Amino acid sequence: MCFYSTLTLRDFPINDIRDFRDRSSRDKSQFVPVWLFLIYVELAKIAIDDNGASSIEAIDALETFLVMNNLSDGMGFTDTVTLLKSSGSKVKILAKWLEGEYQRSDSSQIEMQVHYQKVVDILKDLLINVKTNSQYWLFMDELDEGFRSGDSGLRLLLLALLRAVEDSAISLQRSSLIYRPLLVLRSDIFDRLEDNDLNKLDDHLIRLNWISKDDESEYALKNVPNARISTSLNLGGVSDPWCAIVDDSDPSLPNRVNSIWQYMVNRTYERPRDIIKFLKNCQKKNNGGRLTFEEVRAAEDNYSAWLYNELRDEIHSYLPVWREALQCLTRIGTGKIKYSDYVDQLNSDRVISKWFKDQGKGPEDVVEILFDFGVVGNLDGKRWLFKYKDDDLAWNPSMDLIVHFGLNRKLRLFKW
Repeated sequence: MCFYSTLTLRDFPINDIRDFRDRSSRDKSQFVPVWLFLIYVELAKIAIDDNGASSIEAIDALETFLVMNNLSDGMGFTDTVTLLKSSGSKVKILAKWLEGEYQRSDSSQIEMQVHYQKVVDILKDLLINVKTNSQYWLFMDELDEGFRSGDSGLRLLLLALLRAVEDSAISLQRSSLIYRPLLVLRSDIFDRLEDNDLNKLDDHLIRLNWISKDDESEYALKNVPNARISTSLNLGGVSDPWCAIVDDSDPSLPNRVNSIWQYMVNRTYERPRDIIKFLKNCQKKNNGGRLTFEEVRAAEDNYSAWLYNELRDEIHSYLPVWREALQCLTRIGTGKIKYSDYVDQLNSDRVISKWFKDQGKGPEDVVEILFDFGVVGNLDGKRWLFKYKDDDLAWNPSMDLIVHFGLNRKLRLFKW
């Protein structure tokens, strides 16, 4: 059987976590104990719900600990942090647990309060002794919530969480339970983390690099809308659900555009949420029958505005003048621009020029960030080069710039 729990940083009391740091440690090590505590508490809740788990002593001790500290099954990570704060970082335990004694006893039990850090190894040992064939999954998502570029404190918390996940996974390899932590993090945040231990995670790292071309790969982007279409319309054994609802070879397609799929995907960052959102906008414009190119074009304004807002949510902490930087693109008015022309626009903008002066930055810093986030790419003849297609790609100032097609409508740009 599979059991799971979820950690999300949405509305998470991140400042309280900072208060639980181990003051005897430095850097990320300060926060590893509190993350381990939260992880082990969630696993303890799963274990006592696992009717297939044996080792009565371990299960009984875990349940006793949760009950003593009011850590009920219905509570999540956030509630645990709140309780820990209200208790002054203290938790209740049975005194005998400090000696490694977990057997049931009819004699009186001596309770005591200890700092939560002293319980981390106790919970770990109890979980190691749980006998089960079940899988225990922990999903950790929305870790970008509240992320600000340059926030060294949050960077340390994320690095500490990565270390805690690794440490807990290594420790529980000695148990019979199958522990599966899954931590999801935006690539732009992960790639900006710096730590000596990050490369050790390489064997456990999965980058979701979606492939936009028709492909048999498990990462073929078209698999996502195809699955949605098949489920929504109950198409049964239709081999190509996309073509069942889209006139993919519509004769009104522009020159050098082979299909509606190609047209639409070129306006995304090749992410599932982009293509799904584009399709939802197209659905509102569809007059019945298969989707036409004219209807896709009609849906593009709303989709472009949505993509702009998605970009805003991701880029604003890295580039405070992001809005003004994009307005400079609008002033130029075309999707293909010369770097020198863009520099002139940036330098002439009052807000941006003040930011340059105050922060010791220049036009190249703006372009580099826009390049990293896929707002602009390099144009090499007829070939356009965007970082979202190649994480290792660097901006080349000797080439012209091209604005991402998905932003053209919102920024009111002519293609060339």
